[in-house]
Amino acid sequence: MSKADLVIAIILAVGTFLGYKRGFLMELFFLVAIVAGVFLGFKLMGWGVEVLAREFNADTKVLPYISFLIIFALVLVLVLFIGNRIKSSLDKTFLGRVDAVAGAALGILKYAFSISILIWIFESFKLDWLDSLAKDSVLYPWVASVAPGAASFFGDFLPFFKETFRQF
Repeated sequence: MSKADLVIAIILAVGTFLGYKRGFLMELFFLVAIVAGVFLGFKLMGWGVEVLAREFNADTKVLPYISFLIIFALVLVLVLFIGNRIKSSLDKTFLGRVDAVAGAALGILKYAFSISILIWIFESFKLDWLDSLAKDSVLYPWVASVAPGAASFFGDFLPFFKETFRQF
């Protein structure tokens, strides 16, 4: 087991624990927030670059990344706020152990997707150290393929989704 595998395994274990603790409903909102954040981040990145270029004197090479991160964060906060409001109104219902176990499964999926997005972004920077991480790792290739695989899967059903990721 390589160092990358150890780090990935720890992060996935934390995701599993937090998913179990939060339950399925909140994990579902977290997953929706991440997917919507990525989708809208890519979809609105061009507009965000225009706004940032107009308002700030910044290096144009990093503006797409800054734009994506800002849009992603705003979508994440908005969806999670809505999720918390809905969950607080549904707290009186008893979902029990099933909610916790389903939350753990969704938690590990969410964290794998998040790690995959980070790897996808880092790979776009063409960083040499990523190749050395992937070389001896068992988990890295599996986790790295989650976000591109999800984009391809959803792109088969939703053509506008596939076109959004081609722009990146």
